[in-house]
Amino acid sequence: MFLNMTLKRNEGLIRAATKLHQQGIIPANTYAIDLDSLEHNVRKLSESAKEHGLNLYYMTKQIGRSGFVGRIIEQNGIGRAVAVDIDEAIELKKENCQIGNIGHIVQPGKSQWEDVLTKLQPEVVTLFSVERAAQLSAAAEKLGMTQDVILRVIKPDDMVYPGQFGGFLIGQLEESLDTLLKLKGIRVIGITSFPVLQINEQKDDFKFTSNIETIKLAREILERKGVKVSHVNAPSATSCHSIPMLKEWGVTHGEPGHSITGTTPLHAYREDLPEIPSIVYVSEISHMDEKHAYTIAGGFYARSNMEGALFGSNENDIVNQRTSVECVSPENIDYYGCLRREAGMNTGDTVIYAFRTQIFVTRAHVAFIRNVNSSQPELVHFQRRGM
Repeated sequence: MFLNMTLKRNEGLIRAATKLHQQGIIPANTYAIDLDSLEHNVRKLSESAKEHGLNLYYMTKQIGRSGFVGRIIEQNGIGRAVAVDIDEAIELKKENCQIGNIGHIVQPGKSQWEDVLTKLQPEVVTLFSVERAAQLSAAAEKLGMTQDVILRVIKPDDMVYPGQFGGFLIGQLEESLDTLLKLKGIRVIGITSFPVLQINEQKDDFKFTSNIETIKLAREILERKGVKVSHVNAPSATSCHSIPMLKEWGVTHGEPGHSITGTTPLHAYREDLPEIPSIVYVSEISHMDEKHAYTIAGGFYARSNMEGALFGSNENDIVNQRTSVECVSPENIDYYGCLRREAGMNTGDTVIYAFRTQIFVTRAHVAFIRNVNSSQPELVHFQRRGM
């Protein structure tokens, strides 16, 4: 999906990853991340957010959710994280990263609220239901605390990805608020929904989903109930390009994830965006038959939209040798990838892919590298089997 754009905008990363693999410094089944470009992207996002008065929470699940990269992001201008689940928050907190939002997709379990409040200390908690709100409130009251919360809101016909259902139905929100506003351990300050943006049919811009209208309607309901809405969170494809779009709708918070590595869907089609593609997947040819070459895997993702890959035994050849991805079977474990066999392929050749990632659901390693455009790229941090 991002192979062409990475060749155009960050060929040095492809060359550096190949060199480090051929030298035995990074193994196959490793995501290689250009840390210099990642820092550039974070600074651009931070600058755009400040210019438009938007607050950002960074997300690390796509890039291995580690405290190492969390600290790098915070040092470059985005001060707090959004954790997809409590486990991500725990990993980030080990390195003293700051948690902005927890519960965004996965709600903490009923016995975990005390740890959320005392150990993770998020700025806000996203809630999906009155029942979870009551659990959190009880834990907070026990500790003598009041926790700020935002409500995930949905309409029956809103865009919701499979496996991510949940939230306060807009038609029942007023009734739910009658209960929520009586809970002494929480303070309702805003709303969220996901996803709010998607790439359009022409592949040249983002478009809003119906979820943005749900957010607008929910805000009106909260304000009628006397809630001072200070937090309107609209995640999905938060980037330098979309930040002004979000601001026009009264959004106060965004959650960049793929834009940190220059890999939102729009980045595959437009090379004028500020964020630079900064991640590739490194494999090698394990064995071949007459038609196919099989690559060491473990890091593929069912929604990656892979089409092609580069192959070669050195950093000069690889940028000129391409083949197509074949035999993709997301129903099965990705022990091997499958490529069309080409003349000149050899067992042990490096293979470079560039596709949409979710490292935390894979069995892949993560290598953070610097100086990709130099003769001596440097591995600065290796994360074995990305969380």
